[in-house]
Amino acid sequence: MVRGMAEADPTGGTLPAGSPPTSAPSSNPPSVSAELPRMAGLDGLRAVAAVLVVLTHVGFLTGAMSFGVVGRLLGRGDLGVSIFFALSGFLLYAAMQREQDRTGRVSVGSYYARRAVRVLPAFWLGLAVVCLVVRPGVGAALANLGLTQIYFPDALLPGYTQTWSLATEVSFYLVLPFVFLALRRLGSSRPSIGSRAGRADAVAVLAATWVLGVACAAASGLVEIDGQALAGRWLPAHWSSFALGMLLAEIRSRSAGRAHRLVATLAAYPGTCLTLAFGAYLLATTTVAGPLTLDPIAGVQLAGKEVLGSLVTFGLMAPLLFGSPDAAYAQLLSSGPARYLGRISYGVFLWHLPVFEAIYAVTGIDYFTGGAIALLALGLPVAIGIAAASERFLERPLLAWVHERTRSAPAGVPPLQG
Repeated sequence: MVRGMAEADPTGGTLPAGSPPTSAPSSNPPSVSAELPRMAGLDGLRAVAAVLVVLTHVGFLTGAMSFGVVGRLLGRGDLGVSIFFALSGFLLYAAMQREQDRTGRVSVGSYYARRAVRVLPAFWLGLAVVCLVVRPGVGAALANLGLTQIYFPDALLPGYTQTWSLATEVSFYLVLPFVFLALRRLGSSRPSIGSRAGRADAVAVLAATWVLGVACAAASGLVEIDGQALAGRWLPAHWSSFALGMLLAEIRSRSAGRAHRLVATLAAYPGTCLTLAFGAYLLATTTVAGPLTLDPIAGVQLAGKEVLGSLVTFGLMAPLLFGSPDAAYAQLLSSGPARYLGRISYGVFLWHLPVFEAIYAVTGIDYFTGGAIALLALGLPVAIGIAAASERFLERPLLAWVHERTRSAPAGVPPLQG
C-alpha cells in the first residue's frame, strides 16, 4: 500500500526510514535499498551542477558564450539541469524503495507535504522580491505563483527565468508516486515483490521509459503555443533525465543483477566515467544539442541534448553510487565545502540570477559587453550569502516543522534546477 514516503537526507547521507509503520511490514526479505550507505558525494555533485548553471547565466549575460571554446563550454552549462533532474529521480525513488522495504508502505500525503514545504516557501520569497521589482501582470504573477509558468507564453519573469525547470521538477514530484506504485505492482505480479524477476522487470521498464522520454523530446517540436516551443520545457521532454536517476536507483537495489555488475564494473574506473562525461559534454557544445542560448529548444536537437545530458550525468553519478568511496573523485565531492554548497544550492539557484540582474541595474553596464569574471566574483558571493541565510533561517526550520508534523526523520531533497 502506498502511504508514506521517506526522503533523502539533504546532506547526501543515509536515506532515512519514514514514519513508524501502522501496518505490518512486508514479509519479503529487505532489498539492498534498505542498506543504502552514505552517499555524501551526491551533495557535492549537486554543487557542481549548480556551478554549471551559474556559469551558463554568467556566459549569457556577458556575451562570453559567443567567444571560442571557453564560451561554448560556459554555454552548455545548462546540462546541469539534467544532473539536477537525475539526482531528484534517484534520491526520491530510492527513498521510496527503502520505505516500502522497511514498512511495507509509503505515505503519499506526507511526501507531498514535505515536497511542498521544501520547494514553495523559498521560491515564493524570491518571487515576491522579483515581482516588487519587475511588476508583472496579474496573469504572469499567478502563473509563477502556482509554478505553471512553463505552460503559458511569455510567463517567465525577468530575473526568475531559471525557475522554468523548477516547474518541470514539480511536475515530476506529482507523478512519481504513481510511477513507483505501478512498478511495485509489476514486481508484485511475480512470486515476490522483491524478487529478482520483479526487479529485472522494473529495470527494463525504466530503461524503456528513458527511450520514451527521448522520443517525447524529439516530438516536442510538434507542439507550439503562439509560436513558442513551450513543450520543450514540459516534463515529457525531460523525462529521460528523471528516468535515468530512477533507473540507477533500481539497479543499485539489486546487487546480484547483471545490470548492477555491469555498471559497478564501469564505476570501478572513475577516470573512464569522467572521460565519458567530458566527451559527451564537449559534443553537446556543438549544434547536435542545439544553439548556445537560453531560449527553449525542441525537436531533434532537444532529443540530442537529452541523450548527451544523460551520458554526462551517468558518467558523474555512477562512480559515486557504485564505485569506491575512497576514490579521489568521490573524496573531492564528499569534502565539507562541496557538501555545504550542495546543501544551500537551492538558494543559489533561486537568487543568483536576481543578484546578477541587480548588479546590471545598479552599475548601468550594458548586457553582452564582457566582464564575466567580474560579474561572477561580485555576484556569486552575494548569492551564496543569501542562500546560506535562506537555508539557515527559512528552509531548515520549515523542514524540521513539516517532518515533525508528518512523523518523519528530518530530511529533504533540495529541488535544484537550472
